Amino acid sequence: MKTNAVRFAAGLVFFIVGAPFPACGQFIYPPVFVVPPPAQDYGAPRPASRPPLDKPKPADSPAQAKPAGHYEGRTYVPD
Repeated sequence: MKTNAVRFAAGLVFFIVGAPFPACGQFIYPPVFVVPPPAQDYGAPRPASRPPLDKPKPADSPAQAKPAGHYEGRTYVPD
């Protein structure tokens, strides 16, 4: 009976001492506020997109000569 009372008292002390710590851990300083992104209105029309700009055509460069050689397996062997 005495051991049960000691165990009960020890458990009660652990519960009383340990109970505030999880609750204190929820409140950190400084408070962090997470702001949600702005809401989207899917019913509103979208603004018209601009047409892409015309890219200038590069000047024609002379075709480069193809190097002479062949493959043996995965290895390129120049002639």
